[in-house]
Amino acid sequence: MTSRSTSFTTYGKRTLFFTLLLTLGACSSDDNNSSGTQMPDPGSTQSVSVTLNAAQEIPVPVNVPEGASGTAEVSVDENGVVTATVGVSNLSDTATMVHIHRAFAGQTGPVVIGLTTDDGGSTWSVPADAPALTEDQIGAFNRGELYFNVHTAANMPGEIRGQIDPGNATAFTIRLENISTEETLNIASNNTTQPVPLSPGAYIVHRNPADSPLLLPRDSANAGLEAVAEDGNTTPYPAAVPGTAIFNTPVGDSAPGPIGPGGAYEFTVQAVDGDKLGFVTMFIPSNDWFYTPTDADNSLDLFIDGQPVSGEVNAADFAIWDAGTEADEEPGTGASQVQRQSAPDTGAADPDTRVSSLNGRGQSVSLNGPVLRVTITPQP
Repeated sequence: MTSRSTSFTTYGKRTLFFTLLLTLGACSSDDNNSSGTQMPDPGSTQSVSVTLNAAQEIPVPVNVPEGASGTAEVSVDENGVVTATVGVSNLSDTATMVHIHRAFAGQTGPVVIGLTTDDGGSTWSVPADAPALTEDQIGAFNRGELYFNVHTAANMPGEIRGQIDPGNATAFTIRLENISTEETLNIASNNTTQPVPLSPGAYIVHRNPADSPLLLPRDSANAGLEAVAEDGNTTPYPAAVPGTAIFNTPVGDSAPGPIGPGGAYEFTVQAVDGDKLGFVTMFIPSNDWFYTPTDADNSLDLFIDGQPVSGEVNAADFAIWDAGTEADEEPGTGASQVQRQSAPDTGAADPDTRVSSLNGRGQSVSLNGPVLRVTITPQP
């Protein structure tokens, strides 16, 4: 192929892949100014007051008393040392655990720090031997990506929750749009053309200087990347790569599914200067191909010279990659590709396990035009 950028669109025909993708699991904006997001001064300690309630909780808790609530004070110093106290009241039962997790509001994510109690469950604090936040986790704190979660016996996933938002972040709307047509993909074996549907996918906001965590390790695909690249299945990604979030519901639809020509996914992220965005979405008429950014760290800068990025992303800044998990068949025809396979993950193994661009593997696909358009819009 000429690895050209392309945009998202829904495939018009309801074939097997559409049914498979529809079954995939589904799993804000803050103060900023016209000169861009202002990061806190180096060496400073940031303190945040947090309100916890059931309305923020995911999944929706059951049988929660009307007055169930909590308040917290949390501070993070320049070395990532966290000090926090959480008080809870009127819960359905005694709190069994309290954690700081990593995920944006409206999403769930892994535990970062566990809190302890000395009074039987009414007050919880970060223990003195708790690990300090890593540089990447400090970035997550600054962009409002950490939250308190209070667990009870009646609501083990969580009964009340409170997002920790220091107010440093800029909110961005990311739009992935399918701009392929019925003539975009050339099928050499029968001299026909097809559109290029795109799958639900995953994204991450990060500060990793070397590469997007979504693609690591690069010598073989992680479980999340393999599932998206082969089957459009986003379910394993958050566990495989902490900090991952998913997009799966097309704009205007009420249920998860792929997008064909004219379709789009949209999601909102919060970021601070220095943050980058990585994403993956399956090039569906393939065995294990996906779109992702193409620069040195496989991510899109969300700020340039301290200013929020705005507008359509250059088409050269993303391309089709190969996950190296399944042997390739002719695009749009293979019996082990998601539209035609008898079950997920049924293709032969790829002898070349590298996660790499098509160009980097000496591969190509014949396209008559772009497939994906990416637009970044900072919120006022």
